[in-house]
Amino acid sequence: MAHARPASLDQSGFLTDDWVLTTYETLRDYDRDFGQIKFCCILFDEAQKIKTPGVRVTDAAKAMNAEFRVALTGTPVENRLADLWCITDAVHPACLGDLRRFSASYEKNPDVLRLRLLKSSLDVWHGGRPPLMLRRLKEDKLPDLPKPIERICETAMQGIQLEQYQAAIVDARKVEKRGAVLEALQRIRAISLYPERTFTSDLEFVDSSARIATAFKALDTIAARKERALIFLDDLELQAKLTGVIQRRYGLSAPPMIINGQVEGAIRQARVDKFQIGPDEFGVMILSPRAGGVGLTLTRANHAIHLSRWWNPAVEDQCTGRVVRIGQTRDVEVHIPIAVLPDGKASFDQNLHALLERKRRLMRDALLPPSATEADRNELFEATVSRA
Repeated sequence: MAHARPASLDQSGFLTDDWVLTTYETLRDYDRDFGQIKFCCILFDEAQKIKTPGVRVTDAAKAMNAEFRVALTGTPVENRLADLWCITDAVHPACLGDLRRFSASYEKNPDVLRLRLLKSSLDVWHGGRPPLMLRRLKEDKLPDLPKPIERICETAMQGIQLEQYQAAIVDARKVEKRGAVLEALQRIRAISLYPERTFTSDLEFVDSSARIATAFKALDTIAARKERALIFLDDLELQAKLTGVIQRRYGLSAPPMIINGQVEGAIRQARVDKFQIGPDEFGVMILSPRAGGVGLTLTRANHAIHLSRWWNPAVEDQCTGRVVRIGQTRDVEVHIPIAVLPDGKASFDQNLHALLERKRRLMRDALLPPSATEADRNELFEATVSRA
């Protein structure tokens, strides 16, 4: 039986306490009750929860009465620079001016030099004044963590995958409508992962895709070492197919566990716990990048296979971070299978990899939002379908 939520909080229970711990949702629902209390300090952990201007949870956080505020987040810029403005405004109101002027200055026509100056204004000491933003990078603060070894593995497409890819490129060159670019890219992206076909055997399933064949070469080595791997893949249908193929190929007693958006929180944590305490033997877990990129510790694996790439490099880095965490004692290998063309022309996978690497650099050096923009997609489209 559901219980009705009280209309207000009983403040007597925590007015004399040294610490009050609450969720953003509770703060939102009882903002007037919390707002009556003068806090010495408020710490906003996972501060990306208050990155959206004008929503109730953000307004509640900004309305609190506190002498000092601190915000902690691993993703200060997820989709647009307004994320950074909003978090900064919650701890230091008006520091970056109003949102309209900020967006006009930094978002309308992004300029790398101007963004670098913005970053230096936030994370550099100025005249004895400490920086507003402190960046805590794993490699600086946790030197004992193993540094991931990235393995870029290129395999040429062939057979039906190559035929469908070339046909998709021909069709994409006929695109005239502006909105059709993304649709064409999505089709090319899908075929680059796996061709549009049904398979009659596990061997046919593996050999039909350059990327999947490369992933299984890595899995063969991982299985021989009796190590564990996380496979990041966003196609739900392929996730299901992959579990059966992996179970049969390696003689597992049960198919690999899956974590995606359809798996509820309690079940998700139970699967994580089972994976973490299992025996010292080969094992695989398959995760959707969005569902598996945040809040999970899976240090029993020391391999991450990015079977499908996400448009946002920050999401991909968070996925890799599931194994590069405190408690990881082994070398970590990050496998990136890339489907290439036999004639040497740059493929979609190669162009996307170059785009993601460039976005990573700009994200670190200039706080550029990591999510793909329309300009990024147009650049990727032109590089992929160009006849040159």
